[in-house]
Amino acid sequence: MISTDHLKAPILEQLKQQELVRVPASEEEFFALSAQLPFKIEYHESEIVTMGLASYWHEVLIMTLGGIFYNLFSGRKEFTVSGSNTGVKIPKFEGGYYLPDVVVMKGEPEFKPGSTAIILNPYIVVEVLSPATSDFDISDKLPDYKRIDSLQQVIFVSQKNMTVSSYTRSEQPGVWLNQDFFEDDELMVENMPVSIKDIYDKVQFAK
Repeated sequence: MISTDHLKAPILEQLKQQELVRVPASEEEFFALSAQLPFKIEYHESEIVTMGLASYWHEVLIMTLGGIFYNLFSGRKEFTVSGSNTGVKIPKFEGGYYLPDVVVMKGEPEFKPGSTAIILNPYIVVEVLSPATSDFDISDKLPDYKRIDSLQQVIFVSQKNMTVSSYTRSEQPGVWLNQDFFEDDELMVENMPVSIKDIYDKVQFAK
C-alpha cells in the first residue's frame, strides 16, 4: 500500500495559505491520494496540483453545463456526457491526469489499463475557470489537451463574467481555432447552438 501521509498533511496545510497548491509526487502517490481527499486533484509534470474545494458558483456552473450538454446530446446515441470525476490521461512521456468539469464522449470509452475512471479518448472537454487555476488551465492544460488525438473541442467558461472561450480542432493538422463568446452570443458545439445566457442563467457575479 502506498503511503501518502507525507503529501496529505502539507497539501491541507498549504491550502490554508494559498489557493493553488503544487506538490511533487509519483504517479502511484497521485492515485493513492486522489482516493483519500474530499476534493479533486490533478497530475501535471510529476506534481499533484489542486485548488481544494471549489466555490459555490463554480459548482452551479458545472451543474448547469452538465444539464445543457446532456440535453444537447440526448438524441444522439453515439454521445455520452459525464462529470468532473471522469479523469483524462494526457499522452506524453511524463504523464498527466486531468479532471475536466464536463466530458463528452463519442463512441465507446477507452480506459487506462486497470481503471474505469480514467479515459483515453475524450471528444469534448469543458473547464470552468477559477481565479486560482485559470493560468494553469490555459497555459499548461490546454497544450496538453491538444495532444489527445480524439479531442475536437476544449471549452473554457469564466466565473468572473459571461465569457466562454472555445478551441476547436481544424482540418489542418496542429491548427486549432479560438473563438470567444459573450452574453448575446451562441457557442457552437457539434454544429448545435448553446446560448451563453443559458450557461450563466443561475450565476451571480461578484460586485
